[in-house]
Amino acid sequence: MIPHYTIRHLAGAREELSCFRQLEDESAALYFNIVHGAKVQRRFTTEKSGVPCTDYVLIAREDGSGGAVRERAIALFDAS
Repeated sequence: MIPHYTIRHLAGAREELSCFRQLEDESAALYFNIVHGAKVQRRFTTEKSGVPCTDYVLIAREDGSGGAVRERAIALFDAS
C-alpha cells in the first residue's frame, strides 16, 4: 500500500503540508521541495546528511484494516 505523506511543522501554527501519495520517503521530501519549498524557504531530505530538522517532520499515513490509520514519523534533514 502506498502511504499518504505530509510534512508537519512542529512549531508555531503546527500546519501540515501535503506531499500526497508517494512510493518512498525521499520521494515525498522531493515533492515537498518542488511544491512547498519556496513557501517555507526550506528544502528537506530524508538522507542522514546535514543538520537534522527539529521543527519539521515527515509523516507517512497508512490505512489499516478496520479503518485504522497508522502514522510513521520520518526524520528530516536540512538540504538548503
